[in-house]
Amino acid sequence: MSLTEIKDATDCFSLENAIGMGKIGIMYEGRLTDGSNLAIKRLFGSKQFKKEFLLEIRILGKYKHKNIVPLLGFCVERNERILVYQHMPNGRLSKWLHPLESEVTRLNWPQRIKIALGVARGLSWLHYTCNLHVVHRNISSECVLLDKNFEPKISNFGKAKFMNPNIEDGASTIFYVSDGKKDVYDFGSLIFELITGKTFNELSRSSYNATNLSGNPSNFYDAIEESLIGEGFENEVYTLIKVACKCVKPFPDERPTMLEVYNYMIDIWGERHRISDGSDTLNVSSSSTSVDEIVEL
Repeated sequence: MSLTEIKDATDCFSLENAIGMGKIGIMYEGRLTDGSNLAIKRLFGSKQFKKEFLLEIRILGKYKHKNIVPLLGFCVERNERILVYQHMPNGRLSKWLHPLESEVTRLNWPQRIKIALGVARGLSWLHYTCNLHVVHRNISSECVLLDKNFEPKISNFGKAKFMNPNIEDGASTIFYVSDGKKDVYDFGSLIFELITGKTFNELSRSSYNATNLSGNPSNFYDAIEESLIGEGFENEVYTLIKVACKCVKPFPDERPTMLEVYNYMIDIWGERHRISDGSDTLNVSSSSTSVDEIVEL
């Protein structure tokens, strides 16, 4: 897209159209003449953000997946670096997990399961199916966007690394173990946030830590978000807590892979909540770790 088109869509980057600010730039909502909405990230001028800009283009410009935010275009003109994405009507997941007092709407349990499965599917696809074998390295509720149907879209690839040694120098293979399992850890923390409104690190600083959780998930009852209690999903909540605990094990080698986590979750919740892979089924083999080992604590 041209800079002129982007300025027209955002009313010359009007503050009224600003919908978020991050470390590398400001996000604007834009509208084209045909009425379609866009999300437009205008990067700050520092040259240090060139790497993040190129990573977003390299990954999102080449690969498409139902759980990865679609990149529609970009602009490098004058001193501007701009990324143009498909607009996500329901915004960031963090907005729904930490609503303002005036925002009383809460995600129900089926929606939370759908989001968890979608993020797991997207990360598994990034790790194992796309040619670059991407590790995100920064998964959180801030970088998960929700479309009109609450299908999650992973965004913010500025810290990503490649596990394919043919993409970068030979040292990139290091990221297969350490950074791949960091995504698993971050996913586990995201699951805790989906259930409690707090990340795993926040919970660890309180009386709810990995030790008492792994001993008996029912000890976690008081930390579960109140809106999830009494809806008949307690057993599902406790099962997902077990998965999260396995993901946040202190040593990376003790954690399952994202593919193992996803396969387990889709086996448990896919049919129950009418969630299927569709055309995005992961046609790759998992490791020898069994499903039972994933939730065995």
